[in-house]
Amino acid sequence: MAKTSKNKIKNQKDRLAKELVALLPEIDEEGLVFLLKQANTLIHNMRAARLNDEIAELNRKKGGEESSAQNLSDSRTAVPGYDIEINRSNSGKNYHFIINGRKHFFDIPDTQKIITLCYRPETKSAALKFLYEYFVNERDDILQEHNVESAKSPFFEALFREVRANFTLEN
Repeated sequence: MAKTSKNKIKNQKDRLAKELVALLPEIDEEGLVFLLKQANTLIHNMRAARLNDEIAELNRKKGGEESSAQNLSDSRTAVPGYDIEINRSNSGKNYHFIINGRKHFFDIPDTQKIITLCYRPETKSAALKFLYEYFVNERDDILQEHNVESAKSPFFEALFREVRANFTLEN
């Protein structure tokens, strides 16, 4: 039965890949760049999730069942606080947003947009709402991965503070 399930998944993946390849001639260069960015984001997030699962498994084996339940709870439910760090990559071509230990990649224009959203609105609450709208439209994957459900999430407060502490808005 497991073999049938694996074959079904492989066949579905092959079918989807063929559909995607068939659509490529109709997509302009800008659309292809977007698809590449999204594919790289998906691959990165899958690899990060796999590494996080391996770390959780090692911690579970090391700490026993109690640790396993705690890790499951920690990784599957909203975290009251967010540890966010933003670093420029060694190549200088993008930024790493490290959120609770998980690395997410942002290109320079997207990072500049986030910085602008933290500085341009007249009030902090407006900035947090604009950040939320940006992430809903552009990086929903991060909201899902970190269980962020609204503009009032502590995630946006932490992001706002990190950006304002480390970046200035260039005129």
